[in-house]
Amino acid sequence: MSFSRIFNELVKSLSCLPGVGRRSAERMAFHLLKMKPEEVKSLASKMQDIHNHIKPCRICNNFSTNEICSICSDPKRDKDIVCVVEEPKDIMAIEKTYGFNGVYHVLLGSISPIEGIGGEGLNIGKLVERTARREINEIIISTDSDNEGELTAQFLIQKLSPYKVKIYRIAMGIPLGTQIEYIDSATLGKALLERKLV
Repeated sequence: MSFSRIFNELVKSLSCLPGVGRRSAERMAFHLLKMKPEEVKSLASKMQDIHNHIKPCRICNNFSTNEICSICSDPKRDKDIVCVVEEPKDIMAIEKTYGFNGVYHVLLGSISPIEGIGGEGLNIGKLVERTARREINEIIISTDSDNEGELTAQFLIQKLSPYKVKIYRIAMGIPLGTQIEYIDSATLGKALLERKLV
C-alpha cells in the first residue's frame, strides 16, 4: 500500500471529527507521523479505552465509567429537579457554575430537520417514565438557544405538559445562537437562577 493511500485514508478518518476540515486533518496526520511509536500506541490505547470503559448512565444518559453516573448516585443532589441538556458536554458547562444541585437528563442530540432528526430521535423515554411516576417535581429545559435547541424545547414542553410537573425554560440571558458549552460561567449561572415557567 502506498504512502499517499494510507495517508489519505487517515486524513479522511480524521476529517470525520467535529470541527476538523481537510487541512486540519492533514496537519494532525503529519503530527502523528512525527510522534514516537510508543506515543502513537498510547494515544490509540486511550481512544480505545473510551469505548471500552465509558458508557451512558442507565438513568440520565450522561457518560460514566459505572452503570450509574456520579451525579445520579450522589445522595446530596436534589433528585426532584432535572435539568435537560442536549449533550454530556453541557453538563460540564453547567457544573462549572456551581449554581445547580439537581440531576440531569441528556438527550444525546437535538431536533434537526436539515439532518432529518425528529423528536422520535431524542432519548426522552426514561425522562417521560420518571415524570409519569412522579419522581420529578421540576424540569429545567436547558437546550441551546439556536433553532434546533428551540425546536427541541418546544417538543419537550409538548411531551411533558400532560404530567403534573413544573416545566421551566432556561432564562434567555444567553445570546441567541450560542451553544451552552461556550457560555461563560457567570452568564450560565444567572440564566439557571432566573429560569422561567413555561
